[in-house]
Amino acid sequence: MQLNFLKAKKTYAENAKIQNIMGTKLCKMLSSLNRTSYPKIFEFGAAQGEFSRKIQKIVNYENYVSNDIFDYGVNSIIFDMNELNLQEISKQKFDLICANACLQWLDLNQILPSLENMLNTKGVLLLSSFGDKNLEQIKFSTKLSLKYLNLIEYKVLLEPFFEILILEQELKNLTFNNPLDVFKHLKLSGVNSLGSFNINKNFLSEFEKKFKNTLTYHPIYILCKKRII
Repeated sequence: MQLNFLKAKKTYAENAKIQNIMGTKLCKMLSSLNRTSYPKIFEFGAAQGEFSRKIQKIVNYENYVSNDIFDYGVNSIIFDMNELNLQEISKQKFDLICANACLQWLDLNQILPSLENMLNTKGVLLLSSFGDKNLEQIKFSTKLSLKYLNLIEYKVLLEPFFEILILEQELKNLTFNNPLDVFKHLKLSGVNSLGSFNINKNFLSEFEKKFKNTLTYHPIYILCKKRII
């Protein structure tokens, strides 16, 4: 998976249209709190900093710490978020913890307790992911998919640790000129990380017939604050 995102390093920003929309919506959600000061911020899954730049434009901060599992050549701490509890950073406190379009790769049972501990008393958690209808055309045609969670499953996982302010979803469709462009899009945005399958003329013809060269994205948006007991 990481290798595919690395290969798409130069093409990701131009082709990850839905992820860009998601990042913009997260910023609007954060702005709805009418708070602009977050002295210490931690962003995970930051990649090349596309979402980082959006956040940094709308808030005041003193220290911005970012993470990714792969070294994209930006100033990030490199480690697997599924091992967050083993990292020194898990002992630090932050006013805002955020991530765009990467929760689907992670074991939330592993990381949510650590994220809760890392938030200051008035800390905010701002996240996005994808729901169970994400790339459903790819799942149907290739039998390959991540194990996406639905909105209720996210609610159940989040509630023990956080006060949920916003938890919502939407469906976004992208339509392409031909079926080959669908799979080029997945490759150029680094999303072709689910496994290998054979793309031939018959496969592409069937895909076009069934799905009209359309891909469905299923963004989920999360805004929480630390639960005060």
